[in-house]
Amino acid sequence: MMNSSKMPNSTSQEVEMTSIGQIVEPQASGEASELLLLELLFQVYLPPVLIILGTMGNCLTIIVLRRKNFCQCSISFYITAYACCSLLMLYLFLGTEWFSKILHQKSLDEKADWLCRVWQFISRVISYSGIWFVVAMMIDRFIVIWHPKQFSSLCTIFMAKFVAIIIFVGLVVISIHAMWTFELMNNSGCYPYHRENDIHSLIWPWVAASFYSYIPLALIFTFNVLIFTGICLKRPFKSHQTQEHHSLLFTYTTLGTSMVYFLLVMPATIINVVDMTYPPSWLHDKELMIQLAKARFTAHYMAWLNTTIIFFMCFFFSRTFRAEVWDLLSSVCCRHRRRIYELQSGSQSTHLETDSCNETTPL
Repeated sequence: MMNSSKMPNSTSQEVEMTSIGQIVEPQASGEASELLLLELLFQVYLPPVLIILGTMGNCLTIIVLRRKNFCQCSISFYITAYACCSLLMLYLFLGTEWFSKILHQKSLDEKADWLCRVWQFISRVISYSGIWFVVAMMIDRFIVIWHPKQFSSLCTIFMAKFVAIIIFVGLVVISIHAMWTFELMNNSGCYPYHRENDIHSLIWPWVAASFYSYIPLALIFTFNVLIFTGICLKRPFKSHQTQEHHSLLFTYTTLGTSMVYFLLVMPATIINVVDMTYPPSWLHDKELMIQLAKARFTAHYMAWLNTTIIFFMCFFFSRTFRAEVWDLLSSVCCRHRRRIYELQSGSQSTHLETDSCNETTPL
């Protein structure tokens, strides 16, 4: 079963997990064999698929949203930031874990104690920024719908950059505790060290989990309801219609993205709460622990799907985004064809010039 520190931005990542070897008996039962097969499928075959899809989708999203039709919109900045965080998560965390798995090497956070501490800190700041950028998207669209008169002053690129700085600074403050709470345990990996009767070890995981998952998920659900209500009441875009043409389209994109995000991370969040609260007597029930491990694997990689969805959400929900994608692809194809035509024309003219030079001029 995976180390909780490798989870994407969906759970608190503070629970010490049990390895599969501690659950599965030497003579593996049918359910234990299914668990090992599930581990092979999710940890060996699925990560490269997610990395390829996420790389193509996120890179194309960033390129399109940096074009002049979108680059001045605050919502475009948030979506671009979310796509950048998704790329970093795919390469730094999922990619390195996949290479460690197929090469049968220790993961990066298991090579040294200082790497364990630093890696846990960095992983939290990067991975959990994604969910907060989704919250920022929702707040931005909420202002557009319910307070359109304040849009021009609140939903600007400057404010979006300021919000991004606040998100990273806040996550640094919340995550810095990983530098002294995590340790490299012998033969078991990088885990938080829980001292007996230590208030910090008892309370801080719940505080961190609240800022990492529970609070942003509650905000996403609340703003989803408010934005959907505003759309149904036809309140948005009564003013500044020409200025807000893209905003209407990206409102549906943001709503769809946040709904899918919420649905994909909720199972992992529920599993995390179960991991933090289940009684010690459950450890003796091998069947129950195997079922819990299966649920944990499935929820874990459901949450990883969030790193690949943003392009599909933009493409399906935004007509302007689709038009920009086609325009980008057309310009690339036309440039390629023009280059081939120029090369062919150049070679033909060179051939004609060569022939004319080979002709003998009569005296």
